[in-house]
Amino acid sequence: MPLLPPASRRAVVGVGTVTLVPLLAGSLGACDASDVGDLLPRTDPSDGSAPEPAPDPDADEALVEEAVGGLAEALALVAAVRVRHPRLRDVLAGLEDSHVAHLAALEGEQRGPAAPPTADAAAALALVRRRAAATQRRLADQAVRADSGQLAQLLASMAAAVAQQLVLLPRRPGTGA
Repeated sequence: MPLLPPASRRAVVGVGTVTLVPLLAGSLGACDASDVGDLLPRTDPSDGSAPEPAPDPDADEALVEEAVGGLAEALALVAAVRVRHPRLRDVLAGLEDSHVAHLAALEGEQRGPAAPPTADAAAALALVRRRAAATQRRLADQAVRADSGQLAQLLASMAAAVAQQLVLLPRRPGTGA
């Protein structure tokens, strides 16, 4: 019997995903809301365990303000680059639209365009990419820190949307790559 080469991490994860996702989807797909409740841990006051603490609205408010500030800065940069560099307008439109929608969802205020960072379109695009990546990481971190499950989901979906926009951005102006 010939020896098989060792499996790569990507192959192992891929096989696990292909195998487990349908299995989990099938087992959870037949659940209704009352079944899902049965899967959650329960606290019994007689066993001495403390109930889950309620989410702290003040902490979440501060988190929302932090997210709004970061998104407003990111939007101001993208808007300034789109104004300064006409050939980047189309490629940055989706990222700008995402930031506008995210600010609206958080009921945040937009700022005026920032001062254009540079006269070089390639350097401006690279700056937008770096700031968008930082915004995406910040949103993901904020999602983890959120007390409210709904806020965590919202921030996580925003992080995913920014990550998708990053994938669509070209590395150099005027190219698809």
